[in-house]
Amino acid sequence: MIDKQLQAYRKYQRFIKTILTVTGCWYMPTKSGKSTYYWPICVLLLMNVYLILILHTTYVFRHNLVNMMKMTGVAISSISAIIKVTTFMVHRKSLKNCHRILSDFFEEELTQNKQIRRIMFSSLRATYTMAYAYFIILISLISGYAAPPIISMIRDLCHLRLTTNYNLPVGRGHLYFWTVPDNLLYHLHFFYELTQTSLSSMLACAIESVFGFYTYLFASTVRVMIFRLTNPLPTDKFSDVLKMCIKKHQKLLKCRDTLERVFGPIVLWHVVSNSILLCSLIYETVNMEFSFANITVIVPYSSIKLLQMFIYAQYGTVLTNASDDFRKGIYFSEWPNSDLDCHVKTNVILMLMQKPMTIYAIFSPVEMIMFTNVINTTMSYFFLLRSKDG
Repeated sequence: MIDKQLQAYRKYQRFIKTILTVTGCWYMPTKSGKSTYYWPICVLLLMNVYLILILHTTYVFRHNLVNMMKMTGVAISSISAIIKVTTFMVHRKSLKNCHRILSDFFEEELTQNKQIRRIMFSSLRATYTMAYAYFIILISLISGYAAPPIISMIRDLCHLRLTTNYNLPVGRGHLYFWTVPDNLLYHLHFFYELTQTSLSSMLACAIESVFGFYTYLFASTVRVMIFRLTNPLPTDKFSDVLKMCIKKHQKLLKCRDTLERVFGPIVLWHVVSNSILLCSLIYETVNMEFSFANITVIVPYSSIKLLQMFIYAQYGTVLTNASDDFRKGIYFSEWPNSDLDCHVKTNVILMLMQKPMTIYAIFSPVEMIMFTNVINTTMSYFFLLRSKDG
């Protein structure tokens, strides 16, 4: 059972590395060092060009509220992708150190007994299930929008013809500063839009998933520290175990600071942008004419935005709870009666006095309360818009 869980962890680890590498956010050195280093710059340029085209289309649709709001949502997603790639480029060095510390702690505990490994893998299934499900949902949505044109192309090729009897997936032909020709270039425009949309979606999946991955490593390490403090082995000297936990706690604090610097601005951006987007989508749904085509666009998009906020809030809560449990583990351990020197006891008291290691999005803690606040704010703005209409 433990071996299967270890294989599942290695698979999850490779999944995180793969999607981060594809989206230009992988920060660890690899054999192809130069390509890994310069690929984020290429991704950033691609997303900036895509954003310019989206803003142009939003301006073209300025007299059509429904289409303009759709393009505004795509533009905000593009800005989110640019912010994420830029943030990971700026904090590449600190992310590398954080990754090494958390991975080293986790790999070190994997060499221990089965009971400790069972504690470490206790939340693995829930973590990788969330990441895989998010990835599958995004890929399914992109495939759903891309499937009809691709099927049309395949059918035409089987009949030795190549027609353009389909709409482009994003801008419906209005995305560019030029008229899209009705020939082979039309299909190239289609695959360009599909590639850019897929890259933007993959970026979202990569960043949300790596946040969950770090939270899992962090929480698993803390759970093992709690277990060792409250259930010391007969061969272990409690003072040595406590000193080891204090050193790890200090390094974990630095990792928490790194995660806060990297993900804090990203989460804040999502709190603001997703609240505005969800409010506009609800307002648009209430006021527009009901049709299946509109529903198939609005419902999946709003669900993705809610899931995005839920992921950050859920993992932030896991991190806070693990930190709080560690303080309780120290409090109920044997440290008052142990033969510790004054310096170590002072460090223990300082740890007990500290607040839980919560990640803050500038001013708001990244916890489940943040998710409920986003929903409440969205509904408040919606009813405000309704009252203005009345």
